[in-house]
Amino acid sequence: MSTSGINFSGLISGMDTESLIQQIIQVESRRKAIWSTQQSQLTQRLSGLQALQAQLLGFQSAISQVTIQTAFKAATATSSAESVARVTATTDAIPGTYLLEVSQLATNHKIGTTAQTSIENALGLSGSFLVNGKQVTVVASDNLRDIAARINNAKAGVTASVLSVSSNEHYLVLTAQNSGAASAISLNDLGNDSVLQSLGLITGTTSIKNAIPNGAQSDKFADTSTAVGTLLNLNGAPSGTIQVNGVNVAIDLSTDSLNSIASKINDAGAGVTASVVTVNDNGTTRYRLQITGASTPTFTDNGHILETLGILKAGYGNELVQAKDAQFKIDNMSLTSSSNTLTNVIPGVTVTLLDADATNPKKTVITVTRDTGSIKEAIRGFVKAYNDTLDLIKKYDYFDTETYETGPLFGNATVNALTSDLMATISDTVAGAPSTMSMLAQVGISLDPRGSGKLVLKESELDNALNLRLSDVERLFRVMGETSDPRLTYVIATSKTKATGVPLSVHITQVATQSQAVASVAQTQASTTTERLTFNGVLFGNNEYSITLNAGNTIDDTIAQINADGTLSRYLVASKDENGRLVLTSKQYGSKAAFTVVSDQEAASNNSGIGTTVVSVQGQDVAGTINGEPATGDGQFLTGNSGNATTDGLQIRVTATTTGIIGTVTVTRGIADRVFQLIQRFTDSISGTLTDESKTIQQQIDEIKQRISAFDEAMQRRAQTLREQFTAMENALSKMRTQSQYLTALFGQTSLLSNLTGR
Repeated sequence: MSTSGINFSGLISGMDTESLIQQIIQVESRRKAIWSTQQSQLTQRLSGLQALQAQLLGFQSAISQVTIQTAFKAATATSSAESVARVTATTDAIPGTYLLEVSQLATNHKIGTTAQTSIENALGLSGSFLVNGKQVTVVASDNLRDIAARINNAKAGVTASVLSVSSNEHYLVLTAQNSGAASAISLNDLGNDSVLQSLGLITGTTSIKNAIPNGAQSDKFADTSTAVGTLLNLNGAPSGTIQVNGVNVAIDLSTDSLNSIASKINDAGAGVTASVVTVNDNGTTRYRLQITGASTPTFTDNGHILETLGILKAGYGNELVQAKDAQFKIDNMSLTSSSNTLTNVIPGVTVTLLDADATNPKKTVITVTRDTGSIKEAIRGFVKAYNDTLDLIKKYDYFDTETYETGPLFGNATVNALTSDLMATISDTVAGAPSTMSMLAQVGISLDPRGSGKLVLKESELDNALNLRLSDVERLFRVMGETSDPRLTYVIATSKTKATGVPLSVHITQVATQSQAVASVAQTQASTTTERLTFNGVLFGNNEYSITLNAGNTIDDTIAQINADGTLSRYLVASKDENGRLVLTSKQYGSKAAFTVVSDQEAASNNSGIGTTVVSVQGQDVAGTINGEPATGDGQFLTGNSGNATTDGLQIRVTATTTGIIGTVTVTRGIADRVFQLIQRFTDSISGTLTDESKTIQQQIDEIKQRISAFDEAMQRRAQTLREQFTAMENALSKMRTQSQYLTALFGQTSLLSNLTGR
């Protein structure tokens, strides 16, 4: 009987019905055992495939180390005297030997005060001064440390510190944060204050700071028409009467600009000419006031006005280290640098100067060579990854002739195809490569003669090839392209590009051009007001960008201002044509270089000449064919169309300015790159053969799991049915026994009645 899941074996029949049920279920579950075995085998096969895929991805990573563009460009730089200079090289470095002679190191300017008796005591100095154009104000209660802190807070490119020589001898020391003569610390008191002079940082003697022929010029300022005090952000800009050649000129820096100061000097009749000139300061337009005469004028300052302008400078009171540029020679060419770290002298090489001698310059020989060691290491990695892949395949694909045991991937068609293709590719030749360097075996990489299928690397042969035929070795591993004309540059080939090693003809039917806007009117006069130019279009990401041209601009000022603008200079170049008209040319080529420009002023001879009508311009993309197959142009880049038999994905850059057959491009695909593409075909996450097989096996495993699960549920129902049937049987037996007992009792009573009635 069964009640609430509790089974009671045959209480009536005496049969062990639960045991009978389990035996029946067991017999009927033999199919499940078969499925479980299949599931286990499939799981082992899937594990093998997944392990192989992981190994292949690692193999691709190793291949990338030898196929990346910079793999064969690695360079090493050495210095024969590292006490003179240390060197490092990048992949841009060109092999060569250079003689470096160092006569002077660059130094950071350093100035000290006169000795102060205390660090902590108030100095009783108050007033303002400029440090590199930054105003610093001190109060009478400030001690030496307080003043150092105020200077540091000004962020003037100077570090102020306190140096204690003894218990009653302390110095405030200013050190320029950058080295070089151009970073010399600029100091001057403001107005009638004399804090710097009192500290001994400067003297009362002045001299011309920025000398020019027959005159002097100011420091660089950002604007010509704004008050100098405003440009310097001065609180309490000085005013007073200076003298030029003994002639008084009243100047108030709180109101006077460079332009107005120049006018005042010119109007003073001092026998000089004052003008404001434009200068380029590392790509930014700046302005200087220049004062010149028949000979260098004399200057008399008042209120430190000329010092604030940068016409004069005070002498240093205690100059500890002069600001100097490095002086050196490279292969007997004299050069200077504001820094001891040289990054643009030898391409791709950073040189750090460490020692110098003015009389007998310190010498060292810098040698730049290709870093064949790193290349060799990458090739070793390629060989190891290949061999590791074969080892892994053998781990899962084997047959034991004694035990007849097989691996989970034994006989697997996909694995067999992969193994076969790998070996065939490794042993193949590179189409288009020289016959003497078209196989890996020719650089010491060959198949194991014992038949293991693994690669054997003979390092001496590889070393020899790397030293003598580096570019040919590179072609053995990477996909490369060569062009026959300097107007053509190979850019890239995809996995769909057929690398035939045969020159492919490039026929150009349309050259690429830049977008170019030309003003309708030439500017022949300086502008009298500001002008706003607004740009837009694809070149600017369809975002509006405006620049306000300064009042007083000449055509050259406008060109300089546009070219110095951080945003515009990324997209276009300003110039003028032979008629003096403003020309705006996109840096980019093609249809994506389209832009518009419009002015807020009617075109005239005293402005840019662009005018209020929107000027819309667009370049054209290069057009043509490669190997006679259609290609699509994008600017100067021409790419073989998708589906092309040979040139699918092949991209070249065309700088030709004429149409016709320009030249040829030849694409070769090295062994390592081909192995990479081979692996990709097997492991591609969407269409890879291994991927597909893994998915199929996983589906089979899932189906078996579902089948087993459904079968288990069916067997549970079957067991329940059997229990119910046995229960019914027990119930029937119980009823029969009851009826039997009843009849037995009944028949016994009838006999007794008959005996009593005499019937």
